[in-house]
Amino acid sequence: MWKALVVIGAALTVPLAPILVFAGALAGPQTATQTVSAMCAGWAGDTPASIELDAGQMNRAALIYATALDTGAGPAGAVVGIATAMQESVLGAHPASHNPNSDGDVGLFQQRSLVGWYADGTTQAENLRILADDAYQARTFYSGHTTTAGWHIPGLTDIDGWQRMSVAEAAQAVQVSAYPDAYAKHEGLARTLVALFAGQPAGLANCGPMGPSLDCAPTGMPSERGQTPDALRVMRCIHSRWPQIRSLLGVRPGDPKDHGSGRAVDVMIPNYFSPAGIALGTEIAEWARTNDTALGVTYVIWREHLWSVARADEGWRRCGQAASCYTGPDPSAAHLDHVHISVHGTQGTGTSAVGSGSVVLPVDRYRLTSRFGDTGPRWKKAHTGLDFAAPTGTPIQAITAGTITRTGPAGAYGNLTTLTTSDGTVIYYAHQSAIHVTVDQRVTAGTVIGKVGATGNVTGPHLHLEVRIAGIPTDPDRWLRTRGLTP
Repeated sequence: MWKALVVIGAALTVPLAPILVFAGALAGPQTATQTVSAMCAGWAGDTPASIELDAGQMNRAALIYATALDTGAGPAGAVVGIATAMQESVLGAHPASHNPNSDGDVGLFQQRSLVGWYADGTTQAENLRILADDAYQARTFYSGHTTTAGWHIPGLTDIDGWQRMSVAEAAQAVQVSAYPDAYAKHEGLARTLVALFAGQPAGLANCGPMGPSLDCAPTGMPSERGQTPDALRVMRCIHSRWPQIRSLLGVRPGDPKDHGSGRAVDVMIPNYFSPAGIALGTEIAEWARTNDTALGVTYVIWREHLWSVARADEGWRRCGQAASCYTGPDPSAAHLDHVHISVHGTQGTGTSAVGSGSVVLPVDRYRLTSRFGDTGPRWKKAHTGLDFAAPTGTPIQAITAGTITRTGPAGAYGNLTTLTTSDGTVIYYAHQSAIHVTVDQRVTAGTVIGKVGATGNVTGPHLHLEVRIAGIPTDPDRWLRTRGLTP
């Protein structure tokens, strides 16, 4: 893969101090494999539920974690590094990674062994010996490398704003791979390993871009089981912010509403009748309200008052008067003893920074046919998008601003265009009869990017719209509704 070079005025000295493998990873020489969860919470696509890693792979992952902390990239950087090494070399276990490919790339992070690149040897053979050191490659991934000619090859910490990128986007900024989306499928495994090394409780990984204030560790509570990604984020961040909360309720089997589908959290307030309890519940309810976009919140109920995204301009509405919720003597039904928080399920952005710019529907005149999650013989598992049936040649608009990252034939997708937004979300526009944009082109919401067609796996002309967050398909209907549009 091609590596970008940036010239600097003075050489950068990168200390190559010995790195101690994180002690919590593996104690002493190991021979047995370890099974590690590879899934993100929510839709996992074709990602396996778990992966077996041998002792060498676990130690390399721990080495990457320690190096991320040592270079200032922190746990978030460790996730990027582990996902990258998993894609590039299967954490050093792929036999082909030990020998240079046609470009001279080799080792844990597939760094180039040619003279004048990632090592300062005078021959490629000397560079191969240097790059065989996993610790050297790990540090170089984070800090980059300054060549003897004064060129600096950027590492992760050199990339401006990498913390706000998706894992795949940050990895691609360093690796400049021909397959930029490939890193996303390893995010679940990487987050699970980082949580393990950090000594956090076990739990499914929440994937996608996350600001530090919302990247919260699993609670270790049984009530996490069956919760959607948005509900997990709510539970985990409340548990982290308010340790005095000892009871968080989630899935309620048989409930016909949000609790039955893992899209609600009940935050039980200690001493709810006291001034301190009321203040605590109010603080949590307001936190959920003010972070509604980041958390994927749809509505909050507390002390006989309801706030909803759909009627946010009306503020907190009184139950039994301006809102359809219970008011009366039952403290639980009246939400006096707990804060109820309902969420979309997979729509939280994970960051408190709300994106700017408009959002539009992809076509003007259409009929919705197949919806997200539909099953049948036409799909391998389930339908991953929302289908807008329209005549061939109907203009297709970018639904939001972003950069075109792929165009052309793509198997069952037919003629496909992908658009990547500033937060790493990838929008798929499939089955087109014509494509009007090129890779790396910046577009705004409403830009015509192609025309409806019937290419690929179709039964008639339509646009298949797919929204992927951290590589995981999410419901485009909900994604659009949370941004004020109803398809």
